[in-house]
Amino acid sequence: MEKIRKRFEKINYHTLLKYFLSYFFLLSFLLLCFFIAFRNQLRTAYSTSRDTSIQEKLILFQQSFNNDLDHVFNIHYNLSNNSNLKMLRHSPGSTWYSSLSISDMREFVSANPLVSDIIYIQNNGGNILACKNYIYQSKGEYYFSLNQKTLKIPVGRYGHDNKNSIVYVKNQDLSLLLLFPSVSNKKYELFYIIDADEIITRFNNMLSEEISGVYLTDGENNIISASGEQRVILLAGQMNLFGLQKNDEGDEIIYTLPLHSNLYLTVCFSKDILLQYASKAFINMYMVFAAAGCVGLLLILFGMRLTYSPLHRLSKKFIGADNDSRGLVSQLDSAFSSALLEQKKLQEKIDKYHSIMKESVLDTIVNENGEEITSENMDRLFNGEPGSLMFVIKISSPENGEGMDSVTRNFRNFFLRTFPNNDSFCIRLEMTAEYCSYLIYYGGQDQDKINVLKYLLNDYYKDSGCRIALSNGSSSPLDIPNLYANAMQAGNYGGTCEIAFFDEMDVQGDSTYKYPYQELSSFASLLNQLKFQEAGTAVRQFFHTLDQSDFPAFYSRSVLTEVLTTIITSMNQQNIKFSAYNNIYFETLYYIRSFTYEQKSEDIRNHFLLLLTLFENELSNLTIKSGELQEFIEQSYTSTDLSIAMMAEKFHVSIAYMSYLCKKYFNENFSDYLWNLRVHKSKELLRNTSKPIEEICLEVGYENVSSFRRKFKKELGITPSQYRNGVEE
Repeated sequence: MEKIRKRFEKINYHTLLKYFLSYFFLLSFLLLCFFIAFRNQLRTAYSTSRDTSIQEKLILFQQSFNNDLDHVFNIHYNLSNNSNLKMLRHSPGSTWYSSLSISDMREFVSANPLVSDIIYIQNNGGNILACKNYIYQSKGEYYFSLNQKTLKIPVGRYGHDNKNSIVYVKNQDLSLLLLFPSVSNKKYELFYIIDADEIITRFNNMLSEEISGVYLTDGENNIISASGEQRVILLAGQMNLFGLQKNDEGDEIIYTLPLHSNLYLTVCFSKDILLQYASKAFINMYMVFAAAGCVGLLLILFGMRLTYSPLHRLSKKFIGADNDSRGLVSQLDSAFSSALLEQKKLQEKIDKYHSIMKESVLDTIVNENGEEITSENMDRLFNGEPGSLMFVIKISSPENGEGMDSVTRNFRNFFLRTFPNNDSFCIRLEMTAEYCSYLIYYGGQDQDKINVLKYLLNDYYKDSGCRIALSNGSSSPLDIPNLYANAMQAGNYGGTCEIAFFDEMDVQGDSTYKYPYQELSSFASLLNQLKFQEAGTAVRQFFHTLDQSDFPAFYSRSVLTEVLTTIITSMNQQNIKFSAYNNIYFETLYYIRSFTYEQKSEDIRNHFLLLLTLFENELSNLTIKSGELQEFIEQSYTSTDLSIAMMAEKFHVSIAYMSYLCKKYFNENFSDYLWNLRVHKSKELLRNTSKPIEEICLEVGYENVSSFRRKFKKELGITPSQYRNGVEE
């Protein structure tokens, strides 16, 4: 045993580490190679197995689409022989037969989901009938009108050539897919508008994890409808298709199928969906492997430490203190200690950073009865897509005495039914015994969101009987307090109205909870001018307002957070180091976000005032000496370019701070101090020299002589010439 122990002690621990890392990296490389080979085989097998399934989906879609088109042709046959339309052709001015014809057309529209409107145009009588939309004639052409936007319709070009034509027309504002069945009688036009929303719905039903995009195209390289991922595709109009065509483009397979006439269905199938799951599983497995390797490495290091600690203790007994071997061991111990210390410091920084990030989440817009905002919804509030709007809705309990818990549950179910996609969401802001309020984020491509929401809320009122008040809309989350106030105001001023909309109110008085934008702007202006005493008064006024009113918790948090942000922003602008106030800042932020206003109002106010005092003291530490300013102005007053901005740039401070210093040192504004200096110099030159007034004006830094004369007389009561001649001031 003694021999084994001595042999083990002679082993160099560097060799152990090298062998361990070598085997570890070799095994990692082999695992990576195995995964790449397995991934390629899995990709091929998966795409092959899914190919048949997708083709079956496409054929079913084609059959369903063609069946609906056949139904449209049946409708067309019935309409062509409709007695009311026939009578209308013989009685062009008859409103009776027009109304009967429109009624018949509407019945046919409701019978087929693929048709959104039927258009009948009588050439000889000028009758134009449509079920839903507005069609009019101008200068021999026909136009489709929707929301004050028009689209020219190619009436008369199709349908009389014994062909059934599907035509896609568009301009910058509108687009339509029109079906022109064959019409033998040229005295009238009868055609149909295909419902694009119905096609999109069918496309959405086809979408899945592996199908990333579905497109409907025509023979003229136009994408009529699309669902899923927006991308550039090879349009069907660039191919001569007579059946299902499949193109393998590496990561994707693109299927193209003719539907009818010049319509084509294109589907993009991603072969890498399953591979993403496989890659994720491999990464997780490799992380476990790496963690096991790290544990093994730590065990080796621990074992080596146990091995060399006795050797180090023995060296102290048998080897002198000045021996080099002892110095090496000490250096090794010191290196490990330093590494552990640095790791500890780094971990502390990471933990502090995580804490800051958590505290920075916007949690000021909900009260204790509200809902927690997820990080995903938080990102969408601040980085929402263009066109998204936010609203606040107040829902009062119905007269039947239904509890608010049931009301909130019913509204949540209603919202999920109404907005089934991920474009929109709602968050409960508060709930009391009488009412609850919700923040609604309305995303998506809807153009008239406010009217859509009003229409939906009318349906909700009919279903639930709850009184409803809706605010106006805004795209900024900073307006949420104001939206809340508007919803409350609409509910209060609604009177006996069961549904109240803020934007429809005749008198929109000042809101009880109107966000103090003007007061905050004035407070920021005081800080920019470094008026600390006035800024302190403004802070006390904020707290006085909050103390005197029954504001919601989120409103108080929002205002206090805005005041704190304004102070910190101003300090940053004045180049105050963050380390000088970070502790106070984080503590104040913690008080604002973790306690109610009533619990910590006194502490928060004191912290605000302490920040202002620290702000002023830090500026004093950076103060430029008065002699430096005075000397610079004495040397530069003859320059016409001398200004407060020039001095700020010279001394590397802000304009506001330079103005503050001038006021502090000279007890007057910079412009007044500079004028007094120039007029004093000009008076010396006027009395002691015979230089012309124009030259004296330039020497004291004035380019405009008339302006100098006018101001000289205004300030002294006499002209420069009178002063030179000895007239008393």
